[in-house]
Amino acid sequence: MVEEGEPDPEFEAILDTVDPNRDGHVSLQEYMAFMISRETENVKSSEEIESAFRALSSEGKPYVTKEQLYQNVTREQADYCVSHMKPYVDGKGCELPTAFDYVEFTRSLFVN
Repeated sequence: MVEEGEPDPEFEAILDTVDPNRDGHVSLQEYMAFMISRETENVKSSEEIESAFRALSSEGKPYVTKEQLYQNVTREQADYCVSHMKPYVDGKGCELPTAFDYVEFTRSLFVN
C-alpha cells in the first residue's frame, strides 16, 4: 500500500518499461516491446523461442509463413512479427514470398 499522492514504485517500474521516454503516450512499438518482454520473461534462451516458431512452421522449416503466424498467434503479435522479421532467404539466395526468418529474429531479441 502506498499513501495517497505518493508514487507507487511498482507502477513507476511498469511505466519505465511501457513508456520509457515518459512522454505520456504509449506507442504501438512501446506496447509491443512491453508485451513481448512480459510474454518472454521466463524464457531462458533464443532456442526456446526458436522451438516455438519451429512448431508453427511446416515440418520444422527455418522460416514461418505469414499465414502460419496469423493462424497461430494474436493479430497484434502476427503484425509485430511481420513488420520486424526479415524475409527468409534460402541457401541459393532466393527470397521466399511470405516467408519470415524466425531464427535471425529470435536471436536479435537476445542481443539487444
